[in-house]
Amino acid sequence: MNSEGYILERLRDGDEGAFTALMERYYDTLYRYGHHFTKDDDLLTDCIQDVFVTLWQNRHKLEAINYPRQYLLTALKRRIIRLSDRERKMAGTPADDYAFSLEFSVEDLIVEKQLAEEKASKLRQILDQLPARQKEVIYLVYYQKLDPAQVAELMRIHRQSVYNLLSESLRKIKEFWLESSLGLTFSALL
Repeated sequence: MNSEGYILERLRDGDEGAFTALMERYYDTLYRYGHHFTKDDDLLTDCIQDVFVTLWQNRHKLEAINYPRQYLLTALKRRIIRLSDRERKMAGTPADDYAFSLEFSVEDLIVEKQLAEEKASKLRQILDQLPARQKEVIYLVYYQKLDPAQVAELMRIHRQSVYNLLSESLRKIKEFWLESSLGLTFSALL
């Protein structure tokens, strides 16, 4: 049994130490992921706390959870979206459309270490041009290391849709990258 399985088994039995271990293991991941949906730190910490309280209250039903990280990310996303639903309605944004901002930090990007500041800035500009769902798929697959089946479940879409979103995102990134590289090269020649 892996360590996550062991922690979940202990949590099902009411072990508060296992609950604390789960919180310590996933709090930062949840915070970073949730910060893409809301910049309101108070709302975010409340949502994370609600997710863990709900987990504790429903610990006896944990047999269906095979991937705790995926479960917690999904629960947090749903909680944030549910609480910010009123704001979306007031702004006239469709319920199916939600904000997902993609910001780069030293912890989140290995690419940042490999690329010069100019290339990282160019990549940020390119990713900002992608629709929210494409940004989210890129983040979940490449930064959270979730497989497409987990991403599909988390986003409540078909697995093929994840592949389609990834493919389209990567095609657009490549296209934008080439366009901006040609533009930089051309402007350097002038």
